[in-house]
Amino acid sequence: MMVLYNRERSGNCYKARLMLSLLGLAYEKVAIHREGKGRNRAPEGYDKLNPLRQIPVLVADGKPVWGTIAILVYLARKHGGERWLPLDAEGEAEVTQWLSLAQNEIFYGLGRARSMRGQRWHGTGTLEEAHAVAAVALRALESRLGGHEWLALGRLTIADVACYSYAVFAPEGGISLKPYTGVRAWLTRIAGLPGYLPTPPYDGAGGPLVE
Repeated sequence: MMVLYNRERSGNCYKARLMLSLLGLAYEKVAIHREGKGRNRAPEGYDKLNPLRQIPVLVADGKPVWGTIAILVYLARKHGGERWLPLDAEGEAEVTQWLSLAQNEIFYGLGRARSMRGQRWHGTGTLEEAHAVAAVALRALESRLGGHEWLALGRLTIADVACYSYAVFAPEGGISLKPYTGVRAWLTRIAGLPGYLPTPPYDGAGGPLVE
């Protein structure tokens, strides 16, 4: 059985759990807790699974896969076929451009704002800077989702899974989704999918949610 090294409130770990759930795959979870100053209190030998000692890590067939996007790609190729990640150059590029957005503007905008408000961010920058980057990410999502149901290829792909988390957590970062009608409709569509995994409950860190 696959093993996921995981923290429940981590947005990146939630991406991996959501993908596993949508595919209906069984797995075990190993909890990784915070140690302070952004470090993870990981079991001995964890650096052999991931040299960065970050989460998540998925161990499948005895081999570790680390990095959220790598885990999504692995699961798509291994268990999802071309539906989730096409093999043709044009289709794969269309999906990959949204994966890039997920790891850059979405993470450093929406994800960083959420971590800052929850006092979990140990990098540089201010909340105002994170909100500015988040606005860039949300405008990019809205430019697509204002006229399409999905981010790529007219169907659900790992692009949607990658971008869903941290977009769905925007209110925790003090960011309103009211102006982004296409994004909000897309979040609702994903939440209605068979096998959808609900987001972890808000712990109140950082103050009240925004609407």
